[in-house]
Amino acid sequence: MSQNNTMNAFEDAKNKISDTSRKLYLYLVWATISAIIFAVILLILILVFLSTLGISLADIDLDNIYETGAILISDELLAVALVAVIFLGISLLAMIVFNILTYIQYYRLGTGFSRLHSSDPRAETNRYISFAIYGYVIAVVAGIFIPGTFGTVVTLLGNVSLAIGIFLIYQLFQGYAEQGRFKGKHSIILFIGIALNVVSSITTLFNDYGIAGSLVGFILMLIGFRNLSRDILLVVPPSGVEIPAKTA
Repeated sequence: MSQNNTMNAFEDAKNKISDTSRKLYLYLVWATISAIIFAVILLILILVFLSTLGISLADIDLDNIYETGAILISDELLAVALVAVIFLGISLLAMIVFNILTYIQYYRLGTGFSRLHSSDPRAETNRYISFAIYGYVIAVVAGIFIPGTFGTVVTLLGNVSLAIGIFLIYQLFQGYAEQGRFKGKHSIILFIGIALNVVSSITTLFNDYGIAGSLVGFILMLIGFRNLSRDILLVVPPSGVEIPAKTA
């Protein structure tokens, strides 16, 4: 491969990683916003629905939810019930779509680092970055179809794999800085966020304190992916000659 082709392949890989990181940030933000909006709307619908019947959430028999639903629907509030079900379906569909799009971007992120490795043989770590990210995607998808505790463990192992990959990205930027190919300030925020999510997931199995940790970890992940989308474009190609990044 000629030097020009190497630099062009390196730039293409950089742009792919940057675009994917930005989309991960956006998808995670919009998934959260849509979940909050739909949850609030659904809660309002339920409260209005129940207040019309003169009952509260405490009056619903969760152990016999089908009988309770039949009683409520038979109370001539079928239209309201249908609206609530529609919003529930929309919220569920939206979350499924956003999750699918998010995991596709994780896969693309792994592909981007794989391409970066191919165009930059001086950075051997890239190969393991892509493997770790692919491992996360495979584990998450597998965890969906594996029931019970074993599925939870598989998903947790996937998150550990992702954390390893993100830590290797941090080390990669350290290497670029030592080579003088990255003049920015590389951050470990993304790794801290994902590592905190792993710890929080384990903690949640035993108590509810892990929820707060997951929230903090999620926020750090958002900041980390946004920073990665910016920082990767500042890395100079293997030749040492900086090529302007492509603009959208």
